[in-house]
Amino acid sequence: MTSASSSEGFRAEAERQLEAVAERHREAVSSMAQPGRPEAGQHVAVKVVGRAVGAVSFALKRAAEARVPFERLVELTGWEPDLVRTALEQPVPEPRVVARLTPPGVDARAVARAAAGFEAISRLREFTQRMLVEVEVDLDDEARSPLGPGELEDLHDRLETAWRLWRDGLERDQP
Repeated sequence: MTSASSSEGFRAEAERQLEAVAERHREAVSSMAQPGRPEAGQHVAVKVVGRAVGAVSFALKRAAEARVPFERLVELTGWEPDLVRTALEQPVPEPRVVARLTPPGVDARAVARAAAGFEAISRLREFTQRMLVEVEVDLDDEARSPLGPGELEDLHDRLETAWRLWRDGLERDQP
């Protein structure tokens, strides 16, 4: 009975989160749908709508994983069924899908790039959290753990080196 109620709780929470981020997306679109926005405002609009699209995409996939029925996903997002289906199939909705989620006057391609960036950051955040959890679990099991202060220092140094090499590569690629 516990796993069934736990599963129901997970599904209910996924529905609540999807409904909340879909509402934030609608609010972002509504607030950005004003003409005559200055260039700085355009940049903010792209980031706000991109973050909202990314959040809905993430919550939509999470709700689907929690076995929320497709019809309920459509209801919670307020989107057309084909848009929900496409958003579920794409890592982050592609520019033509994002165009349907972007207010007039806001660059849909820039919103798609922003949404993809937020999605990539989310994946990176999840990866680092997973890595830290595994390290902590290993440390908690002192009898079986190969990790000690030296190994953790080595991990830190390797990550820092990889980070610096990656950043240096980006800087070399800049015109």
